[in-house]
Parts: sequence; C-alpha cells; structure tokens
Amino acid sequence: MIKSEKMKIKNSVYALNTLIEINNDRIKSYETASKETEESNLKDMFSEFQQSSQKHKAELVKEVQKLGGIPHNEIKIHNAFSRIIMKLKAFLINKDRDEIMDTCEYDDFVAIQNYGQVINGNMEDMSGELQKLLIVQQAYIKADHDKIKYLNDVMIGYK
Repeated sequence: MIKSEKMKIKNSVYALNTLIEINNDRIKSYETASKETEESNLKDMFSEFQQSSQKHKAELVKEVQKLGGIPHNEIKIHNAFSRIIMKLKAFLINKDRDEIMDTCEYDDFVAIQNYGQVINGNMEDMSGELQKLLIVQQAYIKADHDKIKYLNDVMIGYK
C-alpha cells in the first residue's frame, strides 16, 4: 500500500512529537539529577546534557512546525515516575551518587532505544535531512549515556 503525502506527514509529526517528549523527559531528569547531587563536576555535566536536550527539542519543534503540526510539551509518565523515585531514593540514602548515576544512565538508554525505534520505524515517511538530524541527536544522547556509564564503571572500580 502506498502512503499518501498527508499520511507521511502525520506519521512524521507523531514520531517527532515522541522525540520531543523524550527530550522533555531528559531535560527534567537532568534538572532533577543536578539538584540532587552535591558534586560540582556532576552538576556541570548534567547541566550540559540538559542544554543539549533543550537544543534537540528546539530543533524537533521547528521540524514539527515546518510540517504543519503542533509540538507536544508533555512529560512521559514512566520517566516522571523514575525521577520521583530517584528524588526519593537520593533523599533517603543521603544523595547517593550511584543511584543518581544509575537512573540517568538507564533513562538515556531508554531514550536511545526510543530514538532507534522512531528512526527505523519511520524511514519511509521522513526526508533524508530529517533522518540525518535524528541520527545525529541519537548519537549525542549515546555519547552522554556512554560518559555516564564510564563514570559509573570507574567508580565501581574504586569501591
């Protein structure tokens, strides 16, 4: 079945809005993580990741608007719940660095997976330029994830 141009646009807007939600989640997650940690180097790193997601979100909003869609400004319940858990656990266990880092690493892993699903599931609906933008954004999130994972692994070695 050949999709109409209208259907391709609708699918692209839906996919982009999914990624806007993911970036909203990352922005809030890193804002929370930054507040919960007392380590200035982690605060700086979390702030950098938060700014990166704000940039990604702005790019996605622009693309949705170009397609004539309405950008979402929601936070997914799952990730909001994980932030609440992170906040509670950090409070209860005296701002435990490991718990904060584990939560951030997991949330980024989920974001990478979601980006992959959106990219792979919507290739026929998106322009090559849009696909490239999403692949670049996914690579940035993967780099953030890998940095957190590395720091986690290094800290495990020191225990």
